Amino acid sequence: MNQMEASGLGRRALFAAAAAGSALVATGPRPAAAQPHAVGQPILLRGAHILSMDPAIGDLPRGDILVQDGEIRAIAASIPPPDGALVIEAAGRIALPGMVNGHIHLAQTMQRGRSTEHSFGGYFQTIVLRHSNRMTPADVQLADHAGGLEQIAAGVTTVMDWSRETMSPDHADAALAGLDAAGIRAVLAYTAPPIPQGGDAPAIHGRMIAHARSLLAARANGLVRIWTCLQGPDFTPLAPALADMKRLAELGVPIAIHTGAAIYPNRKPGLLALLDAQGLLNERLQIVHANLHGAEEYRLAAERGVMLCSTPEVEMRMGHGHPAMFQAAAAGMKVSVGTDIPSMVGGGLLPQLRVAMAAELHRINQVALAAGQGVPATPPVTARQMLEFATIGGARGLGLDRVTGSLTPGKRADLLLVRTDQPLTAPLSDPAGLVLLQAGAGEIETVLVDGRFRKRDGRLVDPGAPAVFARLQARAEEMAAAAAR
Repeated sequence: MNQMEASGLGRRALFAAAAAGSALVATGPRPAAAQPHAVGQPILLRGAHILSMDPAIGDLPRGDILVQDGEIRAIAASIPPPDGALVIEAAGRIALPGMVNGHIHLAQTMQRGRSTEHSFGGYFQTIVLRHSNRMTPADVQLADHAGGLEQIAAGVTTVMDWSRETMSPDHADAALAGLDAAGIRAVLAYTAPPIPQGGDAPAIHGRMIAHARSLLAARANGLVRIWTCLQGPDFTPLAPALADMKRLAELGVPIAIHTGAAIYPNRKPGLLALLDAQGLLNERLQIVHANLHGAEEYRLAAERGVMLCSTPEVEMRMGHGHPAMFQAAAAGMKVSVGTDIPSMVGGGLLPQLRVAMAAELHRINQVALAAGQGVPATPPVTARQMLEFATIGGARGLGLDRVTGSLTPGKRADLLLVRTDQPLTAPLSDPAGLVLLQAGAGEIETVLVDGRFRKRDGRLVDPGAPAVFARLQARAEEMAAAAAR
């Protein structure tokens, strides 16, 4: 392997990147150049239909949002523009909080589509063991950059990157560089690396913990924060899994684990009660999937402040079980929604919300019909509830609800403008229903993250995005060829 290949940038990737200089991220004619936004310049979004997701503010059929220094300063029916403000005419748009993707393996953006026909076993054997373990730090940086841009394009302003590819401190630093380059708000969940046969486990894990501790100090309040992630007790023998969790808990950093899916061969019934007995069931724990825990376990987890993330499409396709998000939310748990594996699904959170809503309504209807009753006249799952899972609920599910998740003065300006005059979205009658069930990435016209434009006039603003995606294509082809050998 030559030096370029070892860095994750082979000859084909370099040629493709050079050729992409004039490529467009989106198709179609580019609109007239938008007025540039200067650092520190106030932004006034004027005349939008506002879905604030804050009960104290409610909805405004026509309202203004003032943003300055990355913060939402005011929301009202009418706000006079401050001196020097950039005024964005938002009539015919719905303004809502940016969405929060509570669980994604972002580096798998480089393997997009390779799990189209995978079962769980095929996914693990192919993606995890033949792709993820081969990724260099440069690969991880490129994939996280591209994946972050994809999420922004789809209206996601915060991601929780469950990164099994952070196999070394260099990989973790590369993931952070990719997230920083994308400009997305994120939680990077740093993994405990696998130990090679004959490897020095205390030394390897010690190096990881020391590095994670340094990152925690440096990223405590920034756009990208640090968690940790582990295979967990449903994947490994109980004693070492608990030891890993206790070792990381000493850092005071949140831990994410996969639990409770029907397909996990080492699934341990009563796991949440067991973790509680070990002092590990608390507000610093996120459980992912968690489909088959008992009702009493969800109630216990709610009492302890545990976070849960459902990934509906992958769970239903692979056999994890029915999404647990509704049962967990009913028990009082903090619930978020994620996309999980880009090697299988993409497109942000709106498709996940639609799948989850349809699945839950189908379950409710089948229960009613089996009992000899008619289906509910008014469906008990609403569009508003589903959007809450992806906005303020998603922020609570990552402990970020004081920062993002609603359009609230004092919070950071993570927000979207959705067009209501397009073929998929006109006419406007039910704003929440339109966003959830009609709109797609193409109708998400504007995305602000921390008060900075990341998508504007329907296009990513990153001028380097075309080259990023060209490099991603070339490097993905190289990796696929290597994995097939």
